[in-house]
Amino acid sequence: MDIFISYRREGGGDFCGRLFDRLTAEHYTAFYDKESLTLGKFNEQIYKKIAACNNFVLILPRGGLDRCVNDDDWVRKEIRKAIELNKNVIPIFLKGFEYPEKIPDDIATVKDYQGIVYDSSISRFDDMFNVLTTYLVDGQGNSLLASRKQGVSNTYYESNGITEREKNRIKSDREACRAVEDEIFAKLLSDKKQFVIFNPAVYEITSTMDKYEGYDYSTVLGFLCNQAEADEANRLYGERGCRFYPGDMENEDFESKMDKIMAENHVSGFDFVDLTLILKDCKNPSKKLQAVVERLNDDAIIYVRELDDGMVVCNPDPSGLFKKMLTVTKQDKYAGRRDFGRKVYTMLKNLDADEVCAVDRIVTTSGMKMKKRKILFDTYFSYVMPEFEDLVKEEPDNEQYTDNLNWLRENYDRLEQAFMNRDFFFVSGFMFFYAKFDKVDD
Repeated sequence: MDIFISYRREGGGDFCGRLFDRLTAEHYTAFYDKESLTLGKFNEQIYKKIAACNNFVLILPRGGLDRCVNDDDWVRKEIRKAIELNKNVIPIFLKGFEYPEKIPDDIATVKDYQGIVYDSSISRFDDMFNVLTTYLVDGQGNSLLASRKQGVSNTYYESNGITEREKNRIKSDREACRAVEDEIFAKLLSDKKQFVIFNPAVYEITSTMDKYEGYDYSTVLGFLCNQAEADEANRLYGERGCRFYPGDMENEDFESKMDKIMAENHVSGFDFVDLTLILKDCKNPSKKLQAVVERLNDDAIIYVRELDDGMVVCNPDPSGLFKKMLTVTKQDKYAGRRDFGRKVYTMLKNLDADEVCAVDRIVTTSGMKMKKRKILFDTYFSYVMPEFEDLVKEEPDNEQYTDNLNWLRENYDRLEQAFMNRDFFFVSGFMFFYAKFDKVDD
């Protein structure tokens, strides 16, 4: 586990919850103990959690160490255990904190650790968080920021390949969003003639090409996760003038690869760019988007479909199954940033597009027949358990991954049964955008 968070509810509870949410959203594994705060108990299991962590983040609000004079104080016990186990202790000093005059000998060295001062009235949370990530270490004591694996879907497929099961899920994704996407594409593409389509993340070729069927494009250029997938795509669609290559937006040479395929196919630029569920997986999506915009023709269009689980509605959910499921998906480092959808509109506006539209459509179970309801469930959730199976294989000592996998195995069928109930109402997090660029050089 990456991080154990120690805090005192009075003055530190809200900050702790915000920090935990941000850490897990960024795919760090973190733990803090809500139960002991609520009930005033100290569980021996906490010692095991501290032993399993590499970093011990200590949140210190005003008076945060004052009660440590008591031998049975739970914050004192946690600090003592972290020091005893030689953990990487990182204090975060909130507004008003001062060390008390008397600190018990068993935790006195807490004053020796370099910490981070954070006052929300004068400092940005993002700045504090960025500093914190530079202090974190991995199990070998090396910088965790430097050693973290790139937790994105693009490189996941490149490293692991794409299974038939996953290809079928991607086909289901197309079916789940077909009605909305077909309406958008008809509006954007019906009047275009002999235009160039660029798709930098083709996860499954037939469902991708299905979106473009019936339109008067001259060529489709795209990247697939590896050479074998690109070869198959060229076998299926090469005679239509389409060309596919291994690569993705996360490659360091992404820009030169775009230039290469443009030169090889004698195109001056792109007329329509399809960014379906890719930006959430990019480390620097603004930079990648800017590189694409620089290669657009006049009157070009960028289409974006993204996810934002903050838009999801699950009702009824009396036992909190779906609430828990959404939390689990956030902790899947291969799932990307599943709150990215809300950022797309502003990101496109910052590219100086002449028109940016957030399409006023949602994908929901309202009025859905059972077959389509099952398709939507599979689209949204079926990838989660296989990815946690892979994560546990990669990191068998990661308790968070193991706990999540066990929970999924115990509850996945219950989730599906609840979803298929006609009284269950689900609004997905799919969000749809497009941007038009009349004159890209102005």
